[in-house]
Amino acid sequence: MARIHGKKGQVLLDSTPASPVTPVAVADLNDWTLDMSTDRVDVTAFGDTNKQKVSGLPDFSGTVGGFWNSVSSPTFFAIVLGGVTSWLRLMPSTAEPTYYFEGLANLDGSIKVSANGAVTISGKFDAAGNWVQKP
Repeated sequence: MARIHGKKGQVLLDSTPASPVTPVAVADLNDWTLDMSTDRVDVTAFGDTNKQKVSGLPDFSGTVGGFWNSVSSPTFFAIVLGGVTSWLRLMPSTAEPTYYFEGLANLDGSIKVSANGAVTISGKFDAAGNWVQKP
């Protein structure tokens, strides 16, 4: 598939990540980011003419966001407040359901209520285990 629009993106969670993992869509989320920045370690030695660095491991972390829904949002906050790691799957598009990023994650959450806007929810996550890209 070529370039895609984000309208079919999806965030799925499984708060009991036993095998097999069965993540499901949670809350009315409409936004996610994934940062896979890699550590860089300075290995500059005497006699080098410039700094030199080597790559370490990627640090998977990111954000999720969306709208409050009194039916589905409590599930999101139950996961956040439960203090347990969850299986998180981030899909760029449900039109390509076999392409996604996933792994164990620690999830934080927040809610924003504004007198002149929609009630929104958001969260930050970081890796609690190995993450993979599929396919």
